[in-house]
Amino acid sequence: MRLFISVVVLSMFCSSLAVAAPKEPKEKPRKGNPEEQEVLDLTAKLTSDIDTRADGNVSDWGAFDGVEVKSTLLSGEYDYDWTGPKDLSAKIQAQYGAEKIYFYVNVTDNAVVSKKKQWKSDRVEIWLVPEAEDGKALGSPRGVSMDIGPMVDGDKALIKWVSGRGADGLEGAGFVGEEGYDFEVSIAYSALAKTSPVMNGYMRYCVIIRDWDQDDPNEDEATLGTCPIDPKKPGSIKREKMGRIRLALRDSIWTKILNADREAAKIEAEWTKVEADIAGTSMPEIIAFAGDTLLIAGMGLNGYAGLTWNKISLDSGFSTAVPQITFEDVDGDKQKEVIVTRNEHCNNGGMNADRSYIFKQSSSGIKFIASFIREQRYDSGSDDYVRNHYKYTKNGIVQTLDKSSKSMQACELKGMEDTAPMLMPGGDTSATIPYL
Repeated sequence: MRLFISVVVLSMFCSSLAVAAPKEPKEKPRKGNPEEQEVLDLTAKLTSDIDTRADGNVSDWGAFDGVEVKSTLLSGEYDYDWTGPKDLSAKIQAQYGAEKIYFYVNVTDNAVVSKKKQWKSDRVEIWLVPEAEDGKALGSPRGVSMDIGPMVDGDKALIKWVSGRGADGLEGAGFVGEEGYDFEVSIAYSALAKTSPVMNGYMRYCVIIRDWDQDDPNEDEATLGTCPIDPKKPGSIKREKMGRIRLALRDSIWTKILNADREAAKIEAEWTKVEADIAGTSMPEIIAFAGDTLLIAGMGLNGYAGLTWNKISLDSGFSTAVPQITFEDVDGDKQKEVIVTRNEHCNNGGMNADRSYIFKQSSSGIKFIASFIREQRYDSGSDDYVRNHYKYTKNGIVQTLDKSSKSMQACELKGMEDTAPMLMPGGDTSATIPYL
């Protein structure tokens, strides 16, 4: 009897321990957090807008040279909505031309789906902001949506703007494969801003890859990206949280010129380079001057859509000063001419003078149209000088004697046959210089 009682008491004690033990808390699923995603910059190669097409044929992209997104969720639950890179990941590449920027997005997705009643399709978004060389924004964030869903149903992939005005400047194509899908897209700079960043600026970018497996009614959308962007409010992304793509057409053009032109390469350190749209193209040209040579390079010159450049050599006097290059519509045709002004040594009297040369860019190349002397003075540092004033008109340049300290001998410069002589005290006070 005693034995029976002791066993019963022990059993009751154990039972009471089991009831009193606390329950282990259920572990909450880990959710995606945009702030955990690092900002990924992207390298872009220069390409030709003539030869490059966003047509879905991606063989021209060559070996992979881009960024991968495969580990950090922006939204959705780990292990439930996303099980790893084979479930959803992507490789992203970029190229840029004179007028467009190009993206190739290769998505690994184990279940490519089309739009259903309660869900959206699998798709990619690219958000862009062009940026100047000094870091100033040239526009507001604008998004492109590339929806693969219609292609799953036998139609074309849907590629469209999702923000901003205007529907032009966008081309692309999609492809569905066994392990996912691809998108190739081109976006014109003109659709993003009035001023292009291509010469020496940046393109701020962020790519979002959205995924629905549609195998559970409780499923959430899983998203990956190249920056800490909120998939629910992508248009509110801050520019400083977007990746950068360096655009350096100016450097690429100049490198090509030096590689092709030995004479230009010999005086590489002497070139003074500025930029201006003097040919009425969609972007500025590079205007460079060194020694006695003016060079104008750009895309779309002389009726050729690709890169070309024109050179003209001056018959001019000796000069060691850095030239001043300005731009003005001197003949009233609403196209700016190039005005190069530099100090040259006179052949007589121990004097120097500031001479200006005016050049016009036309379909046939650079044309020299006028030259004149603005001011002359003695090398000795004397206060004596003679200055002329010039007014540009449609038919020529009106020249007037401006000021002078006293009578001087007229400066004689090399190449004076193409330069209007100075008006000197005691002679004519005005003249007209016709354009050549």
